[in-house]
Amino acid sequence: MAIRSDCSDAPGMSVSPDRTPSSRAPDNELYDRGCDLVEAAAAIRRVSGADEAARAVPAILGCIESALHELLRAAAALEETTTRSVAGRTGQCADPRMQPRSERMQQGYANLQGALADAERASAAARSLAVRALVAAGATGAPHSRR
Repeated sequence: MAIRSDCSDAPGMSVSPDRTPSSRAPDNELYDRGCDLVEAAAAIRRVSGADEAARAVPAILGCIESALHELLRAAAALEETTTRSVAGRTGQCADPRMQPRSERMQQGYANLQGALADAERASAAARSLAVRALVAAGATGAPHSRR
């Protein structure tokens, strides 16, 4: 099959986390990277419906799988960051609702991480099924040149 992936090497595609180091404030960098993520997802959605995109479906599903894995790791890091920040201020907070709030937050992060892990596995399964279907249909023709 002539499908090329630029995300990285399959099956465990990943991109180096320090691919583009930044000297900006972490909160600004985090927000901007989140905006980049949404922009990339919207661009993928826009081109996904094109008939000519069929050959790239397994590759993009691999990229989605890798992105979900990275987002799962990011969610765990965000949970740790939030927990540290909350714990550092809990002693200063006399609000009795703080403990239940913190527990709900942790449950929310656990739910998010579970959903991301499920989605990562679903993307891997969809990728495998898409490859089989495309090959059987003969829809994996010659690659188009990249510009």
